[in-house]
Amino acid sequence: MGIADEFLAEGTRFAALNTHAGHRRRAVRVDLLDQPWGDTAYPFWLSIPQYATERILEDHLNALGGEVEWQTTLDRLQDNGDHVEATLTRADGEDEGVRARWVVGADGGRSRVREQVGLRLDRADAGATFILADVKTSANLTEDEGHVFLHPAGLLLIVPMPQPRRWRIIAHVPTPPVGAPLTIDAPLLDDLIRERSGIEFGSHDVVWESQFNLSHGVADHYRRGRVFLTGDAAHVHSPVGGQGLNTGVQDAHNLLWKLGLARRMDAEPAERLLDSYEAERRPVGHAMVRGTAQVTRILTTRGSLIRTVVGAMAPRVIRRSAVQARLGRNVGMLEIAYPDSPIVPAAAVAAGAGRRMPNPELRSGGRLYERLDRTAHTWVVRGSTDEAAPDRNHPRWKGIPLVHVSNEALLRHVDGVAQVTLVRPDRYIAAAGDTPESVWSQVDGRLIPTSDVVAGPPATSD
Repeated sequence: MGIADEFLAEGTRFAALNTHAGHRRRAVRVDLLDQPWGDTAYPFWLSIPQYATERILEDHLNALGGEVEWQTTLDRLQDNGDHVEATLTRADGEDEGVRARWVVGADGGRSRVREQVGLRLDRADAGATFILADVKTSANLTEDEGHVFLHPAGLLLIVPMPQPRRWRIIAHVPTPPVGAPLTIDAPLLDDLIRERSGIEFGSHDVVWESQFNLSHGVADHYRRGRVFLTGDAAHVHSPVGGQGLNTGVQDAHNLLWKLGLARRMDAEPAERLLDSYEAERRPVGHAMVRGTAQVTRILTTRGSLIRTVVGAMAPRVIRRSAVQARLGRNVGMLEIAYPDSPIVPAAAVAAGAGRRMPNPELRSGGRLYERLDRTAHTWVVRGSTDEAAPDRNHPRWKGIPLVHVSNEALLRHVDGVAQVTLVRPDRYIAAAGDTPESVWSQVDGRLIPTSDVVAGPPATSD
């Protein structure tokens, strides 16, 4: 999207995560900046408040000519086969009819879009209540390190936020009686933090707070006709792991380039391409929900004895280098792949198809992703000669951009990259091989719209 710098400016980099199992025990510290992140340009966790994320995305939408219509509700949605019709109610109470080629439901866990098209998201009650709060502290804590406290009374997370001395508090608490929610204020937070961490936190300036009963679930489908689900409309889960927003953004990233290309395709290949959205993303959502549910169940198990045992065992597990390594690339979602996708050729999986294209640094400056097209497929050819490069006037792939990268530049952090790679707009490998012809023979060319306009000269990086 080209707005990474805006997120970096608004967020704070997570340098380390400290896991505590008792006031007197030494914490297990994981240096997040020293993990095997590999080729990514962003080898760290970034902590950023939701309101900042929303503002950055809305500003970018506005810059592109779009607009968020606040205080507007969806009343009715109907898929008519060749288009979708919706009735909206605006802030002034007036109804508005909308006709669209497709509708994307990104309207949260209680999705009206999902309900209108008859899709289900069956929630499993996790039997746990969490509170969240953004608060300032008078305690002297290292401001780029997070803390996890495993206490018999319940889980406590203290996460750094961008402003000085501001922290996000996440805590598992006893479920309050129905109709009697907790009052989340500075005294409650101070008492809870003191009990579970021994820290005199000195809470003040609570600018945001929330509480919710935890549930897990995945929609039965991510697509019905011309309607798609993304984000919390498609999957809901525990905040443990901080994967919800990231997964939703990846849903949208996977879907939107396909919608963009489908507009230029015949009906049958367009349907095949759009079907691949659910095929690729629903298994990711299901695995994420299953994993966070298991971890949350362990960390919120009823009974102080069990929690004490978990608190004693967890630091031993976290000390293992293999476990710590997962806190880098895996939590960063850099290892997600789509080998079983219907648009990923099975014969090309061994050569990398369905995996994220590496993003190494280049000798000429910058990284590979900066050379790739964001709205179309891109050829990436190793070496600086034209021997393996596709003929850019060939009618089968005319107009597809080409990037030449020297072996030294591309292989600085990456092994096993094919001589010729066709990269999707979402930076995943469509197919790979030794020649353009061998690569093109693996894919359905109807899924890759070409152009009558010959692309400009290749972007070289040597």
